[in-house]
Amino acid sequence: MGDLLRGLERELRARYALRLERERGPQGLAESRLVDLVPVLLDALGRALQEARVPPAPRVLQDLRARQAERWRARQDSDTGLLTREYALFHDCLLELLDEVGADVSLRELRILGAVLAEAAVDAVSRHSVTVRTREDESWLQAIIDQAPPVIFAKDAQGRFVLVNRSFEEAMGMPRSAILGRTDYELLPASVAERNRENDERVRETHAPLMADEQVPGVKGLRTWFAMKFPLPGAHGEGPIVCGISTDITDIRRTNAARDFLLEAGRVLSSSLELEATLRSLAGLVVTHLSDYCTVDLLDGEGQLVRLEAAAKDPSRRELIRRIMPFAPRVDGDSPMARALARAESVAMPRVTPEWLDTVASNAAHRALLEELEPRSSALVPLVSRGRALGLINLVWTQPHEPSEMEALVELARGAADRAAVAIENARLYREAREAVRVREDVVAIVSHDLRNPLNAILLTAAALLRRAGLSEDGVKGIDRIRDATQRATRMIRDLLDFTQARVSESIPIRPRPMDLHALTRQVVDEVLLMYPHRHVQLDLRGDGHLEADEDRLAQVVTNLVGNALQHSEPGSRVRVVLREDEGGMCLEVHNQGAPIPASLQSTLFEPYRRGPEARRGRGSIGLGLYISRLIVLGHGGSIDVSSTEEGTRFNVWLPRRPAH
Repeated sequence: MGDLLRGLERELRARYALRLERERGPQGLAESRLVDLVPVLLDALGRALQEARVPPAPRVLQDLRARQAERWRARQDSDTGLLTREYALFHDCLLELLDEVGADVSLRELRILGAVLAEAAVDAVSRHSVTVRTREDESWLQAIIDQAPPVIFAKDAQGRFVLVNRSFEEAMGMPRSAILGRTDYELLPASVAERNRENDERVRETHAPLMADEQVPGVKGLRTWFAMKFPLPGAHGEGPIVCGISTDITDIRRTNAARDFLLEAGRVLSSSLELEATLRSLAGLVVTHLSDYCTVDLLDGEGQLVRLEAAAKDPSRRELIRRIMPFAPRVDGDSPMARALARAESVAMPRVTPEWLDTVASNAAHRALLEELEPRSSALVPLVSRGRALGLINLVWTQPHEPSEMEALVELARGAADRAAVAIENARLYREAREAVRVREDVVAIVSHDLRNPLNAILLTAAALLRRAGLSEDGVKGIDRIRDATQRATRMIRDLLDFTQARVSESIPIRPRPMDLHALTRQVVDEVLLMYPHRHVQLDLRGDGHLEADEDRLAQVVTNLVGNALQHSEPGSRVRVVLREDEGGMCLEVHNQGAPIPASLQSTLFEPYRRGPEARRGRGSIGLGLYISRLIVLGHGGSIDVSSTEEGTRFNVWLPRRPAH
């Protein structure tokens, strides 16, 4: 932040010069030389921000006073009132510039900025105030502080106000004559006065500046002030005078709170694609940060509102708000709901009236329940996505709000509604996509299941024909091709059925029993080679091949891996199958010398519908073999992986001797 300020020196000088011309007239710039102090002030601000101490380190402030004093000695013609006013204008320009460049200024950094500039202003005033002894000088000092935008005041040892500026009068909405000589207890609520008195006592006891937030009611309602209080010696041996410079930071606090709320809303509402969870999160956000009650209604296919969620801030009132769920919101005629939906604009009611309740209640029971909720203010905020209203958020408060307060709250609710509309639209699209996938997989399962019967009939017919005598060599070859094609189609259908079952239950059922993996591997390799009569597979079977496993499912795994190895390798190359004992289980390795699998494809090799280039030439499968093989291996409690280099591709399968339950 310090580096940022130093980099903004040129823009700050220009802005300050323009602001001074606007504030004091075309000739005002010629009377001011505070621009000469910009490097000194920015350097002090940079050092204080770098150390990040609140209050700033004494050596930083001492150096600021010393360097500032050198400049003041060179300008004896300065008007003290002008200097104080210029510090205030400089402070405003600095905050405006930071806001325009989008700097994320924390409250701690804001305090440091205020403390350094306040120290500079106080130091300037102090150097001149020591010479002020006459009434004329006191009037002069009053004129000085009256020009300062921040609230400035001083209290004597008894806590009575002895000095206030024009900004103080404007904030309190009362003249100076009604303030001077009185204490906080005579002007403010007791709780506020007690807090202010505690801060004043700390300043007197420590003889050191104090920075604190103070909430004070005034003509603009309850406002938050960032106050810097410091001691000055009292007259005639009395206790120290407490002086204060306060800046209204209410709007800054609200802006920061609004930013944090919208960031949280975006994070929470994007965390789920389930519609019910999204609506529940939305209602929870609203009652946590904005209102006392909240309901969320969405439009159905017939244009009617359906109440889907309700929430209350007070846990003891949550059952009451849930009772409102069965009552359908009114969207007929000129009801507030109908207006909010038709115009896609918010409708606010700072003061709920009986007539309002009549227009929103669907029947007498509904109206009685609304009365029991004790609404005093209400707002309807539409959920709009791509220019189309999806529904409404209904916010209810048990205390009335001024129109300005309602405007700020509704603006925040609109921000949350915009994010919620996107999340709701995404949740609906996700639900529709899932339903489409479910329907597709149901169709695949039904069709695949029904296709097995005619395919089995073809296989049985082909086998019967092959047993007949007198078939020509061409006839035998033709029937073999029919049988092979039918078997391939059968395997594809089996894969589709397994895939559909896996998508529904996220697993494939495993029925283990004692078996010999060595014998199974020999049998499967012999069967696969029937489809590749001119190829050879080298078997290397070591150790004990007995384990508990699903023999039929492991046959699928071996068939897929060996078939892939033969399919994706050159006709004269070697395919090697190794079965050995490893870490209390069995390790199956299938290696071929084909072209390496690109690294970009290896990470997705076990996903469904992943097919090699052969599939485009009509030689491949539908791309489910490795996906199903992985599920079978995982179902046994094992693991499967692949490695592929210029030397070839190797699939590794590890299986436990006995699978987990």
